[in-house]
Amino acid sequence: MLLLILLCLTSLTSSIHAECGLRPGFESFQLTGKKIAGGRYAKAGEFPWHVSIQSNGKHICGGTMISALWILTAAHCFAEEVPPDLTVVVGGTDLSFPLEEHKPDSLILHENFDSVTMQNDIALILLSSPIEFSNEKMPICLPFIYDINTWQHCWATGWGTTNSEVAVPASQLLQKARMKLISREQCLERMPELGENVVCAELEKGEKSSCQVDSGGPLVCSYWNTMKWFQVGIISWGEDCAEKPNHEILMSVYSYRGWIEAETALRGKPFFIEGVDNGANHKEVPSRAKTQLVFLEYCLLLFISLIAIRLL
Repeated sequence: MLLLILLCLTSLTSSIHAECGLRPGFESFQLTGKKIAGGRYAKAGEFPWHVSIQSNGKHICGGTMISALWILTAAHCFAEEVPPDLTVVVGGTDLSFPLEEHKPDSLILHENFDSVTMQNDIALILLSSPIEFSNEKMPICLPFIYDINTWQHCWATGWGTTNSEVAVPASQLLQKARMKLISREQCLERMPELGENVVCAELEKGEKSSCQVDSGGPLVCSYWNTMKWFQVGIISWGEDCAEKPNHEILMSVYSYRGWIEAETALRGKPFFIEGVDNGANHKEVPSRAKTQLVFLEYCLLLFISLIAIRLL
């Protein structure tokens, strides 16, 4: 019986984790994925997955929390190895105020990243200590399908750096811009040299500029029946803001799901992609937390049954 109790307690401990793509500090669960407040600047808890990647105390690129230990960003933000002063700042929207900082354990650049063509512009950062999730710190979900027509209400966010050479962000406050995914055919008409595994986005009507987004930062979209937000793209590069401030080229996160799972597993810290199935009906797949909850209920019933047997 003692073994049963220990097993159930172990399962209870492992089941405590944050559901991805939710914004508990910004809105009620019933409204999650339905809206983002107006204005240019993000509000507290509005994009709780966005992080600032900094070197020598200065913001160089954006990134996203995909789990307590893993940050997703762009490869072009870094040299071949982790700078000794690299930090990942989480949990806030204003870089002027002290925020929670995490040191990286290792940096993983895509093995086929090409800094000239920007092919495979994706990277992972393994943190040396896990993030403790809260209303202001939540992981983003990874997409379950490529089809751009699936996604709604897309937003890009950042502190205003568009390449890794910018030492000071354009704004100390996290900014946001409404974006619209466009087809590959439309994108090829404007950018004939478009590579593989990318998605394209343009500013929604009424938005002034996409210059406030970060390299390495996310483009997130909602999906109507999941009540969650998903990171559809990683911001890689865009057109010159002075000429046509409205197009962004992003690495398709969906195209790199296998790479993310494989690389995190190789480091002994596997990241399991949760979310929804990509079948025809897009039914929600039970997360590990839900599976563990069922197991806990089974343990409790078994425990009560054993007690009842001993009392008979």
